[in-house]
Amino acid sequence: MDMGYDPPANQIVFTSVCKLSFTIQGGYLILDHNVTVLKTGEKMVIKTVEPPLGKYSDLVGCWGDIRNDLLTGSMSKTLKVSYYIGEIDKTVVGSMGCYSPKNTLDIGLVEFVQTDEKHRQKGIASALLGKLINNFRLQKGTALFLCTTNPIAGNLYEKHGFWYTVGDGMMYVNPKSVDFTSTYFSYAGKARIRHANWGDLPRASWLYNSPDPNWLLKNYLTNSFRDTRFERHFIQLMQVSQPSGGTTLVLETPTKHVVGLATFHRLPSFYEQHVGTMTFRICSSYQSQSDDLLQALSIEAASIGISTLQVQIADCDDQQKQLVESAGYTETARLQGHLMDGSKMIDMLIYTRQVSSKFTKLIGRGNYYGERQEWQDKRVNIESNN
Repeated sequence: MDMGYDPPANQIVFTSVCKLSFTIQGGYLILDHNVTVLKTGEKMVIKTVEPPLGKYSDLVGCWGDIRNDLLTGSMSKTLKVSYYIGEIDKTVVGSMGCYSPKNTLDIGLVEFVQTDEKHRQKGIASALLGKLINNFRLQKGTALFLCTTNPIAGNLYEKHGFWYTVGDGMMYVNPKSVDFTSTYFSYAGKARIRHANWGDLPRASWLYNSPDPNWLLKNYLTNSFRDTRFERHFIQLMQVSQPSGGTTLVLETPTKHVVGLATFHRLPSFYEQHVGTMTFRICSSYQSQSDDLLQALSIEAASIGISTLQVQIADCDDQQKQLVESAGYTETARLQGHLMDGSKMIDMLIYTRQVSSKFTKLIGRGNYYGERQEWQDKRVNIESNN
């Protein structure tokens, strides 16, 4: 039986007394709290809090553009949001968030690790992370992802079992799931296509952080390349997936694993509004369903009045070129030497597909910044007639 998280042997172990609770106080939900003794001998209470965060909303880190929805609980139907908050004498001295799919809890993102400057070097972040990992393992989670550009933080994460994966990203795998990286994307039966939801944030991160497929352009819409760590990018994709502006679809296995993702968004000008820019990624074991995924995306684009889809592909990514050609795309432009991989210059190709013979005009000239307004047209016509 797994009794919880075992701290690394070379790390200071903090004594801890667990006090389980499930209470609502001041508009926020406390799942449990622990009392931990820090290096200084001070006692720190660790609270595990879920949205709505109430008084803690202004004290924790979060992505600014989705802050309100995330911390008030608007995304909690599909995304499990947990914050680990450390308090000394009822004052918040540190916090970090963990985000997992609500229906599987198998993958988690550790984000917004912060310690009050006056309380650093006390072991606060280590205690919070230990609690987070312990809870994650108890809920049978398999892998955690985080990122850092701070060498001190990187050293802390390594002591807790994380290792570097892609870019500035790091990964932790539950010791009971040692085959996670080799089996997660294995074929598990025919996958279904559905619209993405916020619970796909951690799943999409693993899809794009994994080395398979090894395409140079992972997601051109968000400037994500082969060696780019991917988390924040999914939020950008969801934000362009508005009713008239775009869609994000995922390919989901019967085991609830996201093995493919495709997005398009309408170009935001009067002169280009009939065109959508598309990007996609699909793991090797499910590329036999790439036609299905790309065809579904084409239907979505045509349904909102887009007539043309285009996708940017690096000339070195032959596998991706074959997939889009199979789905009816043709090469329509080649930007020579547009991409640089080390000292090697690589052409970027633009593939295009007509998805409809007509399009719906949604953006008028007056909706596009810098264009003449209707009332100005009338003034100009009056003056011209005079």
